[in-house]
Parts: sequence; C-alpha cells; structure tokens
Amino acid sequence: MAIYFEFLDRRGLNWSEVGMPEMASFSAHLRGTNRAYPTPNLVLLPKAEARRSPASVQRAVTAVFGFYDFHADTTMGQVLMRSRQQRLGLRHQIGSNPRRMVAAKVPTTIKPSLTAEELAVVIGTPARWRDRLLLALMGLNGMRVGAVLGLRHEDIGLRKRVLRIVPREDNANRARAKRRSLLTLPLHDSAAGLYVRYLDEEYGDWDSDYVFINLWAGEIGSPMAYDSVRALVARTSRATGIPFTAHVLRHTFATLLRRGGAEMEAVSQLLGHASVETTRSTYVHTTVEDLRRNLAAVGGE
Repeated sequence: MAIYFEFLDRRGLNWSEVGMPEMASFSAHLRGTNRAYPTPNLVLLPKAEARRSPASVQRAVTAVFGFYDFHADTTMGQVLMRSRQQRLGLRHQIGSNPRRMVAAKVPTTIKPSLTAEELAVVIGTPARWRDRLLLALMGLNGMRVGAVLGLRHEDIGLRKRVLRIVPREDNANRARAKRRSLLTLPLHDSAAGLYVRYLDEEYGDWDSDYVFINLWAGEIGSPMAYDSVRALVARTSRATGIPFTAHVLRHTFATLLRRGGAEMEAVSQLLGHASVETTRSTYVHTTVEDLRRNLAAVGGE
C-alpha cells in the first residue's frame, strides 16, 4: 500500500477519486519498476535488477483491491467491487483483544469440535496476520493443512471471494491437498480480510507463488512446512487454554455449518467430500444441547 500511495502522491491524485484508468497506470508502473528502485523517473540500465515479476504485481494490485473493498462507498469501490452489506460476526470478534480474556484450565482431552466463541478466540490470538489467516482458512473454510500449505496466490480470487483447492505434486514443502480434482469454494469474508492485511503488512515484496512462507524463522522466503503449523497450533492452544488440533478446526467448520442450518449435502461439498456419508459419520458432531434444541422445536420442552 505504501507504493500505491506514493504513486498517487506523485501524480496529485486522491485515493477516493481514482478510477480504472488510474489503476491501469498503477499496474503499468509496477511492471516498469523493481523492488530496489520504485521511483518511476529512474532509468533502469540493462544490467540493473530485474523488474517486478507478474506474481509481485498481482499481489500489489490485489492488496489495493482489498483496500477499496473496505471503502466500497468510494468511486473506485463502486467501479471495481459490488456493494456489500456491513460485515458482522467473527471479523469484529477477531478485531478484539482475546488476550484480555481469562483462559480456562486446559482439559485433559480434546473435544471433537469448538464452539463459535472458542473458534473466534483461537483465530484472534496470534499476533501475526499470517498465522491468523492460516487458522481462519482451516476454521472458517474447512481446509486441510496440506491444502493450506500448498495454497498459491493464484488460487485466491479476492474480488469474487473464491478459493481454489488445486491438487499439486510439485509443492516444495511436500504439501498435499489430498483431492485428485480441482475444487472451487466460496472464500469466507473474514479470511479474505486477513489475507489483505497479511499481504499489506507482512508479506511485503517477496517473490513467491506460495501464500504461506517463512517470514521470521527457518529458511526465510521458503514455503511453510507441516512442523510450522503444528508449532503454531500448540502455541495458540497454550495461549488460549483451548485444546485443539488443526483437524479439530475442520471438524468445527462442519459442525457449526450444520448447527447453523446448512444442508448435509452443502456441508459435504464445502468439505470436498465425495460421499455425504463420510461427512455425516465423521465430521458432524451432535451434543446434548443440539438434541435439546431439536426437542424444543417439536414441543419437547
């Protein structure tokens, strides 16, 4: 975003008044400059550092689109983004400070799924946007760890709020999506917002196709590995006092969908299952309170 505002300032433009021509100029500006020398008036010699890659340009433009999505009443927002109702729920819970909450004593057993309140605390606990996004994709989109680690920037359609699960055999971190075919799913609004913050405030100008890369430890710039996710889950569990695993977040996603009234077939599709029976027998957990609500619905209470 700093590059974008510098671009606007040099041209005397107000961010709330730009349109498609200005965005096209910004994209061209990104393609014509490099990371070390972003000034548009600088002439690059043949041996100078290579210009930005298409992936870097795409990430920068994606971050700008996300910025305008949060200001959809501007001219640019009306042109590029469809109007959206005010986002409620988990995004506001995630924005609070969960560290002020008193953590309960950690139970000796892990529940098959979390409550919506526990999920919000888990996602909101890590200090870094990357880690919040990773947990959100598992808890709010039901993704497996392998699919998350193999995620590429091209798999996220931020403007249309879609997410593609692509089976790949060449992931540098050996991540596997488990599926054998492409799956396109809706991207949760809260996850989309976290992705924008991650790109803008942490990812920077790293030239990587992978969404999740090492930024503070390990081989910097390389894709995150399974061990990093396990360590993140363990840290978050200790910090919150909520015992969970990465797969519990996927179970939670399915269970909360069903409690919210989603049809079993829809839940199965969102999880990427080939069989509804797999979803019914493995991922959806019924509690005493669920049964109590069913009784109340037929006059049982």
